[in-house]
Amino acid sequence: MSYSNISQLDRAQEHCETIPLDVVPNLKLEERDGLADPFAGGSRVSQRSLSDHFTQQHGLFADTELAALLEPRRIQAPPGYHSTNCVSAGLFVLLGSRVVRAARGLPYIPTEVAAHVVAYQVIRYRVPIYFIEEQFIRAVAATDLPHDFTLDDLHWPMPAMVVGFPARFMQEYLGRDVCYVYAANCDAGEYAVSQLPGCPRITVPKSKVAWQFYSCQDGNLETFVSSYLRQDRVDETISNYAYTDYTEIKDQAGIATDKEVTDRLSALMLKLLVILNTRPQFVEEGRCVRPEKIKHGRVKYCELWSPNVIGRCYRTIREDQGGGTHASPRVHWRRGFVRSQPHGPHRSMRKPVWIQPVLVGLQAEAGAQKGERL
Repeated sequence: MSYSNISQLDRAQEHCETIPLDVVPNLKLEERDGLADPFAGGSRVSQRSLSDHFTQQHGLFADTELAALLEPRRIQAPPGYHSTNCVSAGLFVLLGSRVVRAARGLPYIPTEVAAHVVAYQVIRYRVPIYFIEEQFIRAVAATDLPHDFTLDDLHWPMPAMVVGFPARFMQEYLGRDVCYVYAANCDAGEYAVSQLPGCPRITVPKSKVAWQFYSCQDGNLETFVSSYLRQDRVDETISNYAYTDYTEIKDQAGIATDKEVTDRLSALMLKLLVILNTRPQFVEEGRCVRPEKIKHGRVKYCELWSPNVIGRCYRTIREDQGGGTHASPRVHWRRGFVRSQPHGPHRSMRKPVWIQPVLVGLQAEAGAQKGERL
C-alpha cells in the first residue's frame, strides 16, 4: 500500500516527466511479471517476512548491470538487521514497479513520485547505509522533539542515505516487519538517474526532506512515504501535514493504524537527525576490509566494506531506585530532551545539547524477578 504525509503544494506542483521506460531490460517477460508493485494497494507475496521476500526479488537482478548500480559496495549487515540485499532489492522493486504500472496503464501517484526522488538521491550518493545501534535508538525514541529546530537546521551524515534499524526494535516500536528506511534531503530542482534513462525525470518545486520504507504484514508488501518542507519546525512537522491513503482499500481503523505507524517512524527519524546534530561523533564510517582481488583477468572476489555504524559507543544511562521501603516503580524511561545552551563570548551563542534519557528501575525489577525465581 502506498501512503503519504505530503503537502497540497507538493501534490499540485511536483512534476513528473515520463521518458520511455526500460528499467529492467535484461529481464524476461515472465520475470517482469514477478516484480512486486507495492503502490498497487499492497502486493501479495508468498513469503511471510520482508527479508525473505526481498531475497527472492534480489535474485531477479543479481546477475545484471543493475546490481553494480544498486549495491556499489558489498557490506555485511551486523547481527540483528536484515541482509543488505534488502536495500538494493527495495530500490529494484521501486524502479521496477513503474514498469509494471506503466504496462497496466496506471497513473503516477504523489507517493510514487516522492519515493523516486528519494531513490534517485540514494543511488546518486552510492547507497550509503548507516546501521543504528539498538541501545542508542532506544534512547533516541525516549527523547522529545525540540521546539527551536527547523528541518533546514539539520545536518545529515549524507544528503541521502539508508538508515538500518534493528529489526527487533522496529517490531516493538512499530508493530511491523521493518528494517531499512530510505531518506533524502532534497533541494528544489530536477532529479533523474543518468544510468537509468527509462526512469521518469522529476522536478521538485520546493526544498524538502522525504523518506520511504517497506513493511510486510500478513504476506502483504506495503510501502509508506513521508515528505516535508524544510522550512517547517521539527516539533510541528508531523501535525501540520495530512495523511492520505491513495489506495482506498483499507477501512478507517486500518488507515488510522497506518497513520500512527508513519507518524511514529517520522518522529523517530526527526529525533535521530536532531540528536546527531548534537553528537556527530556517534557516526562511525566504514572502511574497506578486503580489497577486490583479480586473478587471470577475472574478479576472484569483490571488495568488502565494514558497515557505517551510528551509536556504537553509546551506553544507556540507568538509575536504580531500589532499596527503599516503598514499592519500586516499574521500568520506565525518564525522557530526554534537546535544549539550546549558551556558549561563546559573553554566552552570546547557542548550541543544541542532548539531555539524555534515563532508564529507571531496571536493577530493582531484575532483583525482584530473581527473588521470584528463587
